[in-house]
Amino acid sequence: MRYIIDGYNVINSHDMFIASSLEGRRNKLIDFISLRRPHGSLRNSATIVFDCKSKNPYESNGYNRSHIGDIEIIFSDGVALADDIIAEIADNAQNPSEIIVVTNDKGIRRRIAPSGAKYESVEVFIAKGYKQKNAIRAKDYENLPSDEKETINEEFEKIWLKERRIK
Repeated sequence: MRYIIDGYNVINSHDMFIASSLEGRRNKLIDFISLRRPHGSLRNSATIVFDCKSKNPYESNGYNRSHIGDIEIIFSDGVALADDIIAEIADNAQNPSEIIVVTNDKGIRRRIAPSGAKYESVEVFIAKGYKQKNAIRAKDYENLPSDEKETINEEFEKIWLKERRIK
């Protein structure tokens, strides 16, 4: 699944993103997503889209992209709005049924509906994020050296086989 997150809609919809600066609020959202992986799978990807007005709105064809870790960050540059970029991503997706747009904005929900992309409310997205303890463990597991992974797998295999014999 690919999660397209309406950045400012999310940080303005929940108290957990309160910070002394706008940059701090954006960073809290990025941290929330990077720590919890969108809904637990390492295969899920996340793109956060923010509105931003640039001094030169015509650079980067209306928006620019960057990455923080494996999270794609898109800032509009004044030519297109974040809503337009989100709708464009949904409309141009090869498999729009694998896109989930996270927003409480009814206008965006209406715009993406014809594409077949799904949407999820901010509240549901955050609630699911807090249930992602296994995702955090999976991310930690991915960062382990191969020999440690092998040891863990061998230990789990012994436990599993022992439990199978008892039943």
